[in-house]
Amino acid sequence: MQLALPDGYNLNVEEVGSGFPLIVLHGGPGLDHSMFRPYLDPLGDEYRLLYVDERGQGRSQRVDPATLSLEVFARDVDLLAETLELDSFALLGHSFGAIIATYHATELGTAVAYVISGGGESSDALDADVQASLNALGDGGKSIADSWEAEKSVETEAQLKQLLRDQLPFHFHGNPPPGYAEETVGSPEVLRYFANMGYGAFDYRPKLKDVDKPTLVIVGEYDRTTTPRASRVLHEGIPGSELVVVPNAGHMSFVEQTDDYLSAVRNFLARTRK
Repeated sequence: MQLALPDGYNLNVEEVGSGFPLIVLHGGPGLDHSMFRPYLDPLGDEYRLLYVDERGQGRSQRVDPATLSLEVFARDVDLLAETLELDSFALLGHSFGAIIATYHATELGTAVAYVISGGGESSDALDADVQASLNALGDGGKSIADSWEAEKSVETEAQLKQLLRDQLPFHFHGNPPPGYAEETVGSPEVLRYFANMGYGAFDYRPKLKDVDKPTLVIVGEYDRTTTPRASRVLHEGIPGSELVVVPNAGHMSFVEQTDDYLSAVRNFLARTRK
């Protein structure tokens, strides 16, 4: 559904299930919510899942990418809650969505609980982890590195989807499911903009101690992008947070080990709702 936010912007949101609202933010930038489906849909048995196509992406209204930032994406969460008249909500973000969710937790804090899935504590540390993972792959990492460099000049949706196909083996511990991400509605202009400006240039370490809402940090055991090391830093920095390392999974842990991932999220949210 297309929702008109209080600032007049049209945000695309897909709703699954009923119950306590769980707002879900996708990775990218330049992708959409389809990366989660059908893998997170079973949470709709207990929760009102609100899959967001972040501003300027997916089926949401296109905008000048220069108007976008982590702050804008995070504030859209609250504008969405205002539009739907949500008294309270939990927030789950994966990958770039986790970076947005961490901004929300450290700067806004209006969710009752946070799930930071495949997140990072700073852009510099994330870049260093990715480079170390690429170096460990030897010659096999060159094509992946080339595809990331090509994000800085991507022009068409077809080019974006090819970059995504090239990168998927890096993001999975095993083989990607056939056809995964082919339904993505890409936003090459958003990817190009953020690739050229450091994907948000963030450092949350000084403010993690101020997060005072229940937080689950979850990551795949073999995540090469947003690594278990980064998740441990987030966990150790956020008071009272929980850390779950999903075994035998890479960056797309909710795809590779769906049952383990869903169980961890369900158990966490059930405890926060008591």
